[in-house]
Amino acid sequence: MLRFLKGVVGGVSGTGLKDLPYNIGDPYPSAWGSWTHHRGTSCKDGDGSPVSIFSLSASNAQDSLLAAARNGVKRLRTVRHPNILSFLHSTEVETVEGSSSRITIYIVTEPVMPLSEKIKELGLEGTQRDEYYAWGLNQIAKAVSFLNNDCKLVHGNVCLASVVVTPTLDWKLHAFDVLSEFDGNNGNATGPMLQYEWLIGSQYKPMELAKSDWVAIRKSPPWAIDSWGL
Repeated sequence: MLRFLKGVVGGVSGTGLKDLPYNIGDPYPSAWGSWTHHRGTSCKDGDGSPVSIFSLSASNAQDSLLAAARNGVKRLRTVRHPNILSFLHSTEVETVEGSSSRITIYIVTEPVMPLSEKIKELGLEGTQRDEYYAWGLNQIAKAVSFLNNDCKLVHGNVCLASVVVTPTLDWKLHAFDVLSEFDGNNGNATGPMLQYEWLIGSQYKPMELAKSDWVAIRKSPPWAIDSWGL
């Protein structure tokens, strides 16, 4: 059953008070991190066009997950590339029940499905599977190259869960909560370069990141961390 979201709040997109007219449908079984990935449709002009809606909630306004999520929203809104998930809208809603409140961040994007779910749905085998994987990995490599080389940004969290698939079977990179500038030119810095690196699963951390060796990381090329994820 679809439920109508109409968040009249100060959006994280910085556009002030705004309605968010989208129907939120059933969630997919998986999503990156603490986010929930919903199917959705647009109510604009009554066209009912499909979208994806990502949501993340916390009961504490100071929760670090919210801070990281806001970073992800800001980054996804400003970074545009054919192989990066297309941002449509975002808003932040506070709901109050009695003496407690809950804050939820919503991101609306082009319609996509988690890569893990699409792989199950397609059921490809043999050469067909290998060719599709190679094609998809090439698309993600292009997205990572754009972030690292053109934007001097580090995604920091390239993994299966950070990839989604469009209806035309194109792979798109998202999950920008950890995304940070690469400050390799700051040779005197010793503190963390990725503010939210604690969100990254240990299996996706190269040795230098696992050891928090930020000096070595800053001496490495911008693509060093993300190439490990690939």
